[in-house]
Amino acid sequence: MITLNRERGFEHVETWEEILQLPGFTLDLDPKAEELKEIIGRYMFRDKIACGLSVCRQPHGRGCIATTKSGKVTNIGNVCGKNHFGVKFDEFSRVFTQALTDHQNRETVASFQFRLDSLEAEVEELRTADRGADWVYRTTRALVQRNRGCPDSLVAAVGNMVRSRSGSIRVSRDATEEEAKELEVAAGRNLPRPQYVEEVQGVLRGLTCLYPEHDIREILVLDVEPNLAKLREMDAPAATSQELRFWSKWCGELEEKLDRARSAVEAGNVLLTRENLAQMFVTVHDPKQLTEFKKWLAKAVGS
Repeated sequence: MITLNRERGFEHVETWEEILQLPGFTLDLDPKAEELKEIIGRYMFRDKIACGLSVCRQPHGRGCIATTKSGKVTNIGNVCGKNHFGVKFDEFSRVFTQALTDHQNRETVASFQFRLDSLEAEVEELRTADRGADWVYRTTRALVQRNRGCPDSLVAAVGNMVRSRSGSIRVSRDATEEEAKELEVAAGRNLPRPQYVEEVQGVLRGLTCLYPEHDIREILVLDVEPNLAKLREMDAPAATSQELRFWSKWCGELEEKLDRARSAVEAGNVLLTRENLAQMFVTVHDPKQLTEFKKWLAKAVGS
């Protein structure tokens, strides 16, 4: 693979013959008689290419295309470049690498900007569709935040399930005497009464939509939407290396973020059904609170 920086920008060169035809190219450059001007390309081959320095001429699998102040051009292996041109070679290599990285990042961002209309429409549809992201996020708040319509005991139970990353609905009850003795055997000592055991009363499906990495608001409202707006205003040709690096990375991660948001919506629609959430009745022991929860359930998710 050969990458060359011409006047019109970076491009991939298909064959080594094109390099040999560059004006001023030589296969016999004396490093003692020449001073480097800049590095204009780099190459990496399975079949090695002879170094263009007259003091070397050994085959290299990777190296750079360099120009000198006299106008000559040659290829130099990485090790040879450092050995014969020292610090300057390293400096020119860093300049070329940074310029190439900026070019690649700039292309990524610029091509991404052409997709903004469709991406913004996709996010809007994901959020506002019937039982879409906005509905899922708004409705699930009552399950994880107090004073939003669900009993505190249920909110606590859901919180424990999220932290343990398990949908098992566990309910405590008094242990029987036989179970208490088994607990004493396991503990190796006498235990006070009463003792308690937990039983699994069901499995709450769709719980993954409440996991931190599936936070719909964090993904769509605080990250994706505002950053798409910033990208629309961004001048990619004038951006700094730091800006290009950040936005190229962000663009590369967007699809994964949207996938997480879609998964959260799908899981939310599984979670937010009456049949599924009715399993949580066993976590509410106060009759009045249970009645209130049933009212919320009917209003929030329907029958």
